[in-house]
Amino acid sequence: MLPISIRTKFHTIEGLEWGNPQGTPIVCFHGWLDNANSFAPLAKYFPEHRFLSFDFPGHGKSTHKPENSVYYFAEYALEIVSIIQTLGLEDFILMAHSMGAAISTLVAGTNLLKIKKLVLIEALGPITNPSQSAPDIMAEAIKQILHPRGKKETYFPNMDSAVAIRLRAGDMDENSASLLMERGIEKTPHGLKPRRDLRLHFNSFFRYTEEQVVSFCERIECPTLLILGDKSNFPIGSAYPNRKSAVQNLTEVTLSGGHHLHMDHPEKVAHVIQQFLNDQKTKDNS
Repeated sequence: MLPISIRTKFHTIEGLEWGNPQGTPIVCFHGWLDNANSFAPLAKYFPEHRFLSFDFPGHGKSTHKPENSVYYFAEYALEIVSIIQTLGLEDFILMAHSMGAAISTLVAGTNLLKIKKLVLIEALGPITNPSQSAPDIMAEAIKQILHPRGKKETYFPNMDSAVAIRLRAGDMDENSASLLMERGIEKTPHGLKPRRDLRLHFNSFFRYTEEQVVSFCERIECPTLLILGDKSNFPIGSAYPNRKSAVQNLTEVTLSGGHHLHMDHPEKVAHVIQQFLNDQKTKDNS
């Protein structure tokens, strides 16, 4: 495992690299408030690939947005495109979890990148709202930003207490929580502090409508694998039939596990991904 650091137009992006530097790249993006360690358990199962995992801006060790600014969900799509173009990658595999998978769905739908295969774990596009709810969503976001309540920085006396707090959110094994906290916590004179930017907790100014997300799904041209956990708190499998039918070449697999099943059960998840990549390779060569 090696650290990797790149500079996009807007941020210094930190990440991790495993495997064969000459292999087909697999580029990974994590979920909300997680970090690049999200894909560390999977990395060892892909030694022949160049396996890369990055921290989104405001997460892990990547830079935060400037003072007096806020985060916009759509900007993460800009960051993914910027990272891939900065690396000069073509015909790579894009793999992502949760929020990262939601954003990767949009990125794949823009057709700005030459994505060889798309692997989505526990998300197929972002959360949506009916168009008539847009005024209320914007009003709530403005109120949160102008008058933030209860969003004070957290400090922990030791790593065990930090892991314990992460586990309160549930849906994750202790080893997985420890791995995320290992990268997501920094030492300060006041104690251990999460690296994530507090502004990530603010609501989005707007959300896409379901029709808009389906339009992105319709534009995805690469073979796509959607992996879901049967014990997940997010009912993706039943919630988005129109999105799934809109993706031209979609393989859906449900495994035993929760929302972070790629960390808790990496061997099972890796096996499904390897099978998908090998099956597609056979089809490509036929």
